[in-house]
Formats: sequence, C-alpha cells, structure tokens
Amino acid sequence: MDNFQIHTAQNITIEQNLAGISKRIFAAVIDTLFLLLFYWFLIYLLSKIGVLDKFSTWSFISVLMLPYFLYYPLFQYWNNGQTLGKQLMKIRVVKIDNSHPRIGDFLIRWVLRIFEVDMLPGVAIIVILFNDKRQRLGDIAAKTTVISEEKKQKISHSIFEELEETYQPVFSQVANLKEKDIELIKTLFTEAKKQKNYKMMNEISGKLQEILQVQRPDQMTSKKFIDTVIKDFNYFSGK
Repeated sequence: MDNFQIHTAQNITIEQNLAGISKRIFAAVIDTLFLLLFYWFLIYLLSKIGVLDKFSTWSFISVLMLPYFLYYPLFQYWNNGQTLGKQLMKIRVVKIDNSHPRIGDFLIRWVLRIFEVDMLPGVAIIVILFNDKRQRLGDIAAKTTVISEEKKQKISHSIFEELEETYQPVFSQVANLKEKDIELIKTLFTEAKKQKNYKMMNEISGKLQEILQVQRPDQMTSKKFIDTVIKDFNYFSGK
C-alpha cells in the first residue's frame, strides 16, 4: 500500500495510507448498487401510490436524477468524506493539506466524476494509476485524494497509555477534548520530540493553553505540559 505524506501548517509531516485502486472500484460498485436499489424502491413506491401517472416524462426524469445529483457530494460532506461504499471499504476523501474538504471540493469531484467515471471510466483509472498521490482528475482539481483507514483503530489505541495507580491529573479541562484531538496532538508531539523541535513544542503548548483556557506553570516546560495533558486525558478516559 502506498504512503502519502501530508504536510501540516505547522511544518510537520504525517503519513497516510493511500487507498488502492481496487478498493475505490469496489466502493464505486457498492454505491452504484445502492443507488439502483434506491431507485427500484422509489419507482415501486411511486407506482403503488399511483403517482407515476401524474408525472410528465421530464418531471419523472428530474425526480429520478435528483438523488444521483445529491448523493455523492452531500453524503460525503456530511459523512466525513465517505459515501456508503467508501465507508464499507474503509476509505475516505481528504484534502492534500490535511484540512477538512468543503462542500465545494466535493462538488468539483462530483462534476468531473460524471465525465471520468460515468461516461469514460477508463480515464479515472488511468489517471489514478499514473499519479503519485492516486488522484483522479476530480481530486486534482479539488486538491484531494482518497486514503485508507484500515490502521485507524491502531492509531486510536496508541493514545492510551498505562498510568501509575497513584497518578493524579493536573488539568481537569482535558476531559472536554475529543479522542481525535489527542490523536493529532500526540502525532505532532511525537514528531517534534523525534526532530528535537522545541519551537514546535512551544507552539503546541501555546495552542493547548488557548483551547483549554489554562496557564502553563512557569516551572513546567512545554514538553512536560503536553505530556501531562496527554496523561490527564488518559486518566479521565479510563474513568
């Protein structure tokens, strides 16, 4: 599986696993089957209640096309970059710069999808295979790519550390943080320690103080402060 490096605004590099072409194809097949099943149910329901006879041809086509127009951009926007097919295949659309894709990004991907997937599916496959970030044309235009989440559970588990039975938390405010926040903090913190980047540690510490609305004690270093926040989160999560 190919690795894809995301460079954050803090000049830290995070590696992600790019989704394989086979998984993307299977996800597309699942989405197509889901839409066909939805259309079958919709037509069956409309025919049963006798509504079909009241539709003109163009009105009927418009009603049928509306779910297709909305499914890909809106479903992915509301479901953190995943359609039903992507969710089942454990892959997700992300921005190249690690920011969350906007609705406009998903619309760009969808518009170009009509051409490179629905009309000429071979185009998308060829572009993906010859692109180092595994992007199709829609991804290139929207500055996105598709990653695999297979290792997400392992990353999630890595934030939890065994604490001493006598450990006492220092900052109770960390209980308001989410698991994904601590995952990102620990990823950045680990990289900063590896590179001995003390400026980065100070920036992480400053951001944490701002978010938690706490003041780091003068005798506590930024490194110790971040480490304490992570331990405190572990403490409250284990309650």
